[in-house]
Amino acid sequence: MKRIITLRKAHRGFDAETEFEQVTRYGSWHPAAAKLETTDSRYRIEVTRDELEQFFAA
Repeated sequence: MKRIITLRKAHRGFDAETEFEQVTRYGSWHPAAAKLETTDSRYRIEVTRDELEQFFAA
C-alpha cells in the first residue's frame, strides 16, 4: 500500500487538503526527495525534503 500524504496549505497550484500517494522516494543525491501523485492519478509532482516537511502531513 502506498503512503498517503495531505497538503497542509496550498502549494504549487494545489489546494490545501489535496491528497497524494508517495510513488517514489529518492536518495539524498536527487534534487527532489519524493515523487507524488494525486490520489486520482491525474497529476504527478516531485518535491524536496524541505517541501515535504513544510507543506505535507502523513
